[in-house]
Amino acid sequence: MAQQNETIKDSTFAQAILPKATPISNALQKPLKLATGSIFKVLSGSTEAANDSNGDDIVRAVYRVQSLNSKLLPLSTEFEVKVKGQECMFKEEDNVEIMFNSKMVIVAFDDLSHWSFNGREGLSATGVRVLNLTNDQIMKIVGGNHAHA
Repeated sequence: MAQQNETIKDSTFAQAILPKATPISNALQKPLKLATGSIFKVLSGSTEAANDSNGDDIVRAVYRVQSLNSKLLPLSTEFEVKVKGQECMFKEEDNVEIMFNSKMVIVAFDDLSHWSFNGREGLSATGVRVLNLTNDQIMKIVGGNHAHA
């Protein structure tokens, strides 16, 4: 378990390349951390096969999560975060334990980024880290840090 005084290492966010001609859109894109938050409860994890832009086969981990500290979205909002080039860190038995609430897994992502294309959107990251937090630490993260529906 984490020490009470240990610094919680939040998710990091990828630097977006923003065009100079769209300052308003750029400003609206910047607060990704406000929308997603930076600490997440895992709902499930899996590995999927996909093709990259060159048509090469790749794997990616897919994590279904809920934000614990979004400033703009309700606590129950679910996200899917894909980590290219990695297999999911969870086995089937982990997913069963998570599903039946006998195991709670809290994570942070590295270089979290948002994409939007043809009316769909998603989140990508370069890595995922399990945070070993106490119940008190989790309650402090959740308490007052989320948006209300």
